[in-house]
Amino acid sequence: MTISEVHRFPHDPVLVKLLHASKNRPDSAIVIHDICGYERSYSQLFGDVIRTRNELRMQLPSSVIDENGILRQETPYIPVLTRSGYEFLVAFFAIRALGGACIPFGSGILPEEASHFLSITKATCILVGSNDCIERAAKIAAFVNSQGGAAFTLPISHDAEPVRVSNVDIDEDLQLAPGGPGMVLFTSGTTGLPKGAILPRNCFTNVTLANPGEACINYRPGHWIGGARTLIMPMLSGKELYTLGEKGSAKEVLNAFRTHRITQAAFTPTLLRNMRELLINSDGQVPNEKRDEYASWFKALDGLKCSAGMIDHSTLKFWTGLTGLHMYIGYSATELGGLTIATRDPVTTISLIGSPIPNIKVKLSEGSNGEILVKSPYMLIGYVGEDDLTRAAFDEEGYYKTGDLAELRDGQYYFTGRKNHDFAFFRFFRIPLQKVEQSLLDLPYISEACVISIPDHEAKELCAAAIRLDVTSNVPASEISLARIRSDLMQSLPMYMIPAILRILKDGEDIPRNISGKVVKAAVRKELFATTEWWPHSNPPPEVEYWGNMPPIFEAATRPWDWCGVQRAD
Repeated sequence: MTISEVHRFPHDPVLVKLLHASKNRPDSAIVIHDICGYERSYSQLFGDVIRTRNELRMQLPSSVIDENGILRQETPYIPVLTRSGYEFLVAFFAIRALGGACIPFGSGILPEEASHFLSITKATCILVGSNDCIERAAKIAAFVNSQGGAAFTLPISHDAEPVRVSNVDIDEDLQLAPGGPGMVLFTSGTTGLPKGAILPRNCFTNVTLANPGEACINYRPGHWIGGARTLIMPMLSGKELYTLGEKGSAKEVLNAFRTHRITQAAFTPTLLRNMRELLINSDGQVPNEKRDEYASWFKALDGLKCSAGMIDHSTLKFWTGLTGLHMYIGYSATELGGLTIATRDPVTTISLIGSPIPNIKVKLSEGSNGEILVKSPYMLIGYVGEDDLTRAAFDEEGYYKTGDLAELRDGQYYFTGRKNHDFAFFRFFRIPLQKVEQSLLDLPYISEACVISIPDHEAKELCAAAIRLDVTSNVPASEISLARIRSDLMQSLPMYMIPAILRILKDGEDIPRNISGKVVKAAVRKELFATTEWWPHSNPPPEVEYWGNMPPIFEAATRPWDWCGVQRAD
């Protein structure tokens, strides 16, 4: 049975795209395959979206809803707490159908953290998914109310009667500004508490209608830009979506490729490395009898697309060799609303990030080099409650200052590091940490490397490396030391760039990363090098080797805000 009443959505660019894509599919066609147990069509999605929107209208204070049934723009924000990709989509589109802006919460958010986010956004209602999210949301609401605030929870619908696509329409008389608030994603601040990046309604709409048979995969949660994009954009283009939940592992991603015809995927360097480890044997090679089978899993892809970090040579070579596909690199950031710069031709140079995608303007602060500055209809419009921070984020022409550095050569951008955080300022020298990291990975006995700066009272900062030894290497582990590595790196790096501190990872130890796969450098410094401030010269950690802080020429668990409020639950 389907409901025959006509339902109208406001003219929001996301909802316009959603409706257009849905008309390209039969009402009964399953388009969402959620590991949490949901198999849903567009009609079922619309049924749950409409029910959730209507419940919001009934439960929210009348003072925040205008005469058109739309959230007033002073209070547009509604948080969402769920582990399910389908429930996330229902909540996101329901909020947009109410003229609001979605705030995805991490499933492990603590009451104190959620209370802060609710306070600065003036939100009172939390849309809640199933299972353990219900209990967590109840604790959040109880905490907020105990502190004198006002908060309540509302379940996300997941079993409403389907609504035919033909019974959903856009109200052309109810136009919502494309540049108005559409979503808030919290990111770590340079100092203090996380900052909420407000993305416009236009965000996620740079899609074209999919061809029949196209399918994609999501393996990251919606409170990260990579997860939000890979959940929302398939629905706006009409692609079939396989969502592995918020903790899609390398094994689960490989299994999805093995069992389904995936035509599009956004990989991260970490995922590619982890999948590689599952496919190789003890000698570091893919078994000959398995090579064709493994390659066949990826044959529906038109290329390997990687973002959220710089891929290393060995990983690039492995995947292009196994699949026969070319590698393409993308540059993205939360504040930019996702992908901004991408390569059009196959990548052979690791630092190449490509050229701007359509509708994006890019320039460098110093002309042919310097900080990457971006202007686009999809980038943030500001930070929640942070007027000064918002003004400081843009230059005089309205370009967002990314903090990343690049060079422009022959119309292509080459990433050179982070303006402040990807360099170690060692006495009079500036050490590009990414270059050191790549040089370490080029050594045949190292399979993983992370290079950071550690503050030093005398030398300003020291270059520190955490590495994992390659178990398939012919070099015995007993022969690997800081002295050996420094000697080997002299072939590719000037002396001042060579690490002064070394930590070799043991079995079971990992480099701390966030959900998108990026290294959490503060956690690396604390967990692997046992320091949160200055390097302890007099009492360095026993498992760490230290060379000294003189220039080469003179050589003879969880508390609030530990993870910025964006952590996943166990």
